[in-house]
Amino acid sequence: MDKAGGARIGWASLLGVICIWSGFILITRHSTTGALTSWDIGMLRFGVGALVSVCFLPFIALPAPRVIALFSLFGGVGYALVVYAAFHMSPAAHASILLPGTLPFATAMIAWLWLGQKPLPLHLAALASVFAGVMMTAADSLSQGPRLTLTQITGDVLFFCGSLSWGVFTLLLGRYSVQPLAAAVTTTLGSAMLYLPIWWLFLPTGLMQASMPEIVMQAVYQGVLVVFISMMLYSVAIDRLGPHTVALQITFVPVISSLLAVPILGETISVLEWGGLVAVTAGALLGARASGRAFNQYG
Repeated sequence: MDKAGGARIGWASLLGVICIWSGFILITRHSTTGALTSWDIGMLRFGVGALVSVCFLPFIALPAPRVIALFSLFGGVGYALVVYAAFHMSPAAHASILLPGTLPFATAMIAWLWLGQKPLPLHLAALASVFAGVMMTAADSLSQGPRLTLTQITGDVLFFCGSLSWGVFTLLLGRYSVQPLAAAVTTTLGSAMLYLPIWWLFLPTGLMQASMPEIVMQAVYQGVLVVFISMMLYSVAIDRLGPHTVALQITFVPVISSLLAVPILGETISVLEWGGLVAVTAGALLGARASGRAFNQYG
């Protein structure tokens, strides 16, 4: 396949990831009104994802155990434990800002410190625009929410730690030559083996009190779309476009989720939020323009 064809597949895969992740923000916001705990959502995420992944084991070549462990830790159970702990402390709206919004900074910072990959000027401009957008959106969210507490600040820090974990996973995908299907299967199965015993033995659950439609909705979205299909698409996007470009484009997630929240959840968009959405969009577009340049060689 020629380079242009590969890039088209990469952009199509990335679009699928953005759509799934945007829905994830809305589904997670909705889940806070149900009986399932955040830990139950993690169980459905990895438990159902593992059931799907097992079906594909005969068709993949397993990567080295060290690679499976790294993928599972940073892209699976480690990320999930930090993020779901944060959901207990901070509003779900903060997740839509601090997870995808800070991912390009986390990825760029880790790449610079770990791999010596210094961003080029166009990417720095894109990061600056995204930063301005994230700050405007965060300022609006904090000004209209409850007064900040130590617990909420801790949750926000944990959300950023989750972004750091996913940033490491993003760079690991670019560093190791693992087929997208194999990356999705091994990460999901490895995470399930680590997380499910912890959930069973130690974590609080509302599974028995939850309705069947609630369980099915979360199982399908979290266990099939989020943890398996989006991870496979994410791996394809990293392979074809490079980790830095993908991380910048993921900032479209809070843009789309905010826009969709208007008709679906009845939310409104303030002037600050509109400014933030425009700035994030401009930064993502700058990142797309830079994707064919030398910085992308690191992917």
